[in-house]
Amino acid sequence: MSCLSWNCRGLGNASTVKELRDLAKKVAPTVLCVLETQVHKARVEGLKNTLGYDNAFVVSSVGRSGGLGIYWNNNTRVEILPFSQYHIDAIVTENGHDPWRLRCVYGEAQVAERHKT
Repeated sequence: MSCLSWNCRGLGNASTVKELRDLAKKVAPTVLCVLETQVHKARVEGLKNTLGYDNAFVVSSVGRSGGLGIYWNNNTRVEILPFSQYHIDAIVTENGHDPWRLRCVYGEAQVAERHKT
């Protein structure tokens, strides 16, 4: 069981998606978290097959800021707990293993607004 978290700085670029796809194929994490997607939720969800995953949970970006996503396959159970535009909290369970906690966090870029994170 493994997790890869990647600050992709935008998934609107074909070369970024290719780099992420290659990385996901090479590392083959159980759960893949993407941060700072900078695109609408539908675009991030639409990449699940390209990246080799069956499922996705996405928090859309606000304009060209933020955005979070988690990908996983059917042999893994992901229970989404509270989430916001700054984080996704989840419990991950893979057959035969103890559950573990996953929290993907994207911090507010503007210092004066970091209290929101």
